[in-house]
Amino acid sequence: MAVRGCSLLLVCLFACSHLHLVAQDDLQVRIQEHYQRGQDALRQNHYEEAAKEFLNILHLNPKLAEAHANLGVVYYSQGKYSEAAQSFREALKLKPSLSNAEGFLGICEAKSGQIQEALPRLEKAFKNTHEEALHQQIGLQLIEVYHARRDFNKTLDVLRSLQQAYPSNPEILYIAYRIHSDLGAKALSDLVKSAPNSARLHQVTAELLESEGDFPRAIEQYRRALEIDPKRSGIHHALGMAILHSSQGEASRLQAQKEFEQELADNPGAAHSEYQLGEICWLGSHLEEALKHFTRALELQPSFVDALIALGKVWISQGQPAKASTSLQEAVRIEPENEVAHYRLAQAYRKLGRSQEAGEEMALFKKLREASSSIASIYRQVQQIPITAQTIEASEVP
Repeated sequence: MAVRGCSLLLVCLFACSHLHLVAQDDLQVRIQEHYQRGQDALRQNHYEEAAKEFLNILHLNPKLAEAHANLGVVYYSQGKYSEAAQSFREALKLKPSLSNAEGFLGICEAKSGQIQEALPRLEKAFKNTHEEALHQQIGLQLIEVYHARRDFNKTLDVLRSLQQAYPSNPEILYIAYRIHSDLGAKALSDLVKSAPNSARLHQVTAELLESEGDFPRAIEQYRRALEIDPKRSGIHHALGMAILHSSQGEASRLQAQKEFEQELADNPGAAHSEYQLGEICWLGSHLEEALKHFTRALELQPSFVDALIALGKVWISQGQPAKASTSLQEAVRIEPENEVAHYRLAQAYRKLGRSQEAGEEMALFKKLREASSSIASIYRQVQQIPITAQTIEASEVP
């Protein structure tokens, strides 16, 4: 969240109750006028003017804690963290109950490099602050301090708390991405140092090559991992997926099928390998076999959305839209933003003669498709393409 937006939201919390009393003398009237002009200036982002008004208040009455706090907000909004910290300290001396001033002071101290003073203040304020914008700022500052100190447990504790409280906040989502990326990079560095020829390092190398679209080299790395550790869970499945990504030809499907079958032999609970066998059968028009694999995948993992969609897809192709709709309704219930689930459900409803519901599902599909297309290129750059996701061929969309 931008500092400017935060300051405008929080300044009113420091409004001194004395300033709202009915004027009893000229001094109170003058203070009230300066306060109102200061607020107006802040709303317009005229920080120098706002600072002047709050300084005028303090000249008239240097004991008004809220005026010191408001001046601190102005300095904070300007990035003058040392000056802001001094103002917040003065406010707290006069009125220790100004808990928001404590949170602001902790942030300013941290940004001024006074970490020893800031950390206990931030930890206390994070627990006690209820104003959302400030609570977020305190949490983000705590994450920065903990992460710089390599205290990953506390970093993740605060991050999880913020994500739970503000699941859609873009700043928090970005920090989550950065923190987990950094942790992943550290883990990879440690893996290189401690086990430079391990199966897992070859597997990670293969995954990175896959994310770059270099499937032949990824396949080579997966095979090297299996030479070192043939029974390592997940590698046969990953190799099968890399083979399918490299080519959808019949020879590649047969090679991939062997890898999925081997994964299931080593790990009978591998729902994703069972699902991929179903997809291979679907591509080969072996619909009864596909049904068996998709059904088994759901037995192993009942909330497997792509298996539910795949099952619905097969039922539709076999002229059983009622069965398909049951499976697809469950997929939509579990994952309401899955565009493919809505598209397949629209197909099932249309075949059942439920035109209105089919239209509603198609409208949802189009809305989700439009939203997802705008971030597709970014998604591909920062995260592996999901290897189990159901898709829709362009020729299918009306």
